[in-house]
Amino acid sequence: MQNYKITLLKGDITKVKADAIVNAANSGMLEGGGVDGAIRYAAGKSLLEECIKLRKEKIPDGLKTGEAIQTKAYNLPAKIIIHTVGPKYYSEDIGLLKNCYINCLKLAEENNCESIAFPAISTGAYGCPIEKSAKIVKEVLSNYIARSLKEENFKVLYSQKDYDVYNKEFA
Repeated sequence: MQNYKITLLKGDITKVKADAIVNAANSGMLEGGGVDGAIRYAAGKSLLEECIKLRKEKIPDGLKTGEAIQTKAYNLPAKIIIHTVGPKYYSEDIGLLKNCYINCLKLAEENNCESIAFPAISTGAYGCPIEKSAKIVKEVLSNYIARSLKEENFKVLYSQKDYDVYNKEFA
């Protein structure tokens, strides 16, 4: 196994310098709030234009829960943005959250990314408890690292509470 590092950061994911930044997108790949809104604002209007084109050409029915797709990063300090749709906690299988992280990691590898920054997918408007999220992320990263991952992973948590939960889980 190569050297691999998981770094927990508290702050704004749009300021993190990583090869890939993950967006907790909505299925329509159009403008949303929370992390999605922050990433879109920081990346600039060209991101929306690319997402509209993707909707027309590649995902006319929208991005499915657990899937991931990439775009250019535009004004962000990254090579690419990887968009994924997390599950809605009270109406979808929370196991799909694993797919979000796995599919993002696969896209990062396919694009020769050496670092990737994740938000806490599904923990905002989609209602996944941060404690459940932390356990799922730890499991996914542990299994993925054991197979082949060679990147640095930044887990970027916006609030101190979320940071504290993840810090305890990954301690």
